[in-house]
Amino acid sequence: MPPLQYGAPWGAIYRMWPSIASGSRYSVDVFSREVVSRMQPPPRSEGMENIPADPGFLICANHYQRKGMWILHPASAITQSIRAKRGPSEAPVRWVVTANWPKWRLGSWQVPNPGDWLLPRVAHALHCYPVSFAGANPAYTARSLRRLLQDARSLNAPIGLFPEGVGGAAGRIGEALPGVERLIQMLARQGVRVLPVGIREENRLVIRFGTMIEPGLLAEAGDAARLVMGRIADLAQR
Repeated sequence: MPPLQYGAPWGAIYRMWPSIASGSRYSVDVFSREVVSRMQPPPRSEGMENIPADPGFLICANHYQRKGMWILHPASAITQSIRAKRGPSEAPVRWVVTANWPKWRLGSWQVPNPGDWLLPRVAHALHCYPVSFAGANPAYTARSLRRLLQDARSLNAPIGLFPEGVGGAAGRIGEALPGVERLIQMLARQGVRVLPVGIREENRLVIRFGTMIEPGLLAEAGDAARLVMGRIADLAQR
């Protein structure tokens, strides 16, 4: 059976354009619901009893992307699962997203990537925390993560993270990016738990929520990111 093909949700992106242009916010609930509604067969969520009622947690999932499936699809499926368990919200999940890319090289010339104008505006509209691609702009990433850590003191929505970053792909579990371990530890010191999520396909997209990893265990771990990725791998490979 050929892999499922989920097209880019251009209609949903078009309807968000006024918010992108004006620098205002757009409903993550509305956007992700429209993305999921176009996914056929619909995704299946398992382990939703593990999603807590309070918002003080970090969602960590494998970066499941391949030709015919953009990371936006599983992210939207996770968002709608959180919304189904916790109730309606303007931003059921606030995702950490890559929104700054390396410059294009034309021989000895370098030109700014067009995504550097568009992607941060999309990230802002969808209540995300934008970071740079593989260290392309460390200062940009640092500003965003400082804001995330400040918001973590009084979370009103869980934070979503794909620890492998854009190097992750469907069908394999990689290592967390440098800096993820430190971020998880810093959040754990603020009492933020981690909800591991495994993404896989069984003739449809399957989202499996695991049991919470408590802050004490994260703080005591020799490598919190490796602990989290191990839990994700167990869920994704069942």
